[in-house]
Amino acid sequence: MSYVEFGDGVVSAVVRACDTDLRTALRLVARYSRYWWSRGLEDEAAAAAEHVLSMLGRSVPVGLDEEYLLAVIHGAASAEQEQIELAQQIVDATAGPFRYSATVLLWCLVFGPFESADVVEDVLTRNETGDAWTRATVELCRGYPGLTRATEQEAAQALRTALGRFRMLEDDWGTFLALSALQQSVGAPLELTTEALELAERLGLDEQVGVLLCRRGDLYRVQGKLDAARHDYSIALVHGERTELPETVAAAHIGLARAARCCGHAQTAHAHLSAVLELADLEDAHYEARHELAALQQVSATA
Repeated sequence: MSYVEFGDGVVSAVVRACDTDLRTALRLVARYSRYWWSRGLEDEAAAAAEHVLSMLGRSVPVGLDEEYLLAVIHGAASAEQEQIELAQQIVDATAGPFRYSATVLLWCLVFGPFESADVVEDVLTRNETGDAWTRATVELCRGYPGLTRATEQEAAQALRTALGRFRMLEDDWGTFLALSALQQSVGAPLELTTEALELAERLGLDEQVGVLLCRRGDLYRVQGKLDAARHDYSIALVHGERTELPETVAAAHIGLARAARCCGHAQTAHAHLSAVLELADLEDAHYEARHELAALQQVSATA
């Protein structure tokens, strides 16, 4: 059974398995954890997990503790409090590394921010003897802001270690995660942003592609490379419209407006900002667009 075999039908396979064998359904949820998250399919993971958890309730099948934990991680938004407590008991009772390489990463991402730094560090320490991917993940999680007591310098070093390990493993998703985190901790992230963008495109992470195009456009704009900035914003705009991501569309319009203002093209900038205000349910983007419009008016008033 391969990832390709199921494709987008993994959720359907889990639902069918629930009708005949809940243990198999739970194993499927655990087995495809990394597949879902590495392709930005967290909603599919949640749908599958929620279906299994609704049938299992608070009963953990014998020998499938970690599988149950992963289901709760995926379905955390709708899991019962008792299920979340059971999942934490499983974490506490696991003496060595987790059996599934994705567990430590997903636990850190979903539950780590709500745990103390000591608890997170204990989980990471227990997984230092895991497989190569898990060991790289441990360093990645140590580099995430606020999860452990690592200093800024220690976190940056952990992320660089994670990046090196994921590159050695030729793992696109892990490399992408490490690059994304490093962009927040180093002073000149243009090269990292470009590499992360290439990986996001390869992984099919549409939302991240849009974010990274706009981020690289911002970096080019700050450097005064306005042609390169407009190019990235324009690609992001087309990408956002094609993939129906209104946040990306708004960010691209705002980027194009700022680039136009830098070139003295007030009418073009105004048109892009007006387009943002026409997009529904984007309060933050609307606020940013109004701020830019105010800046435009101020420039016009002093011209």
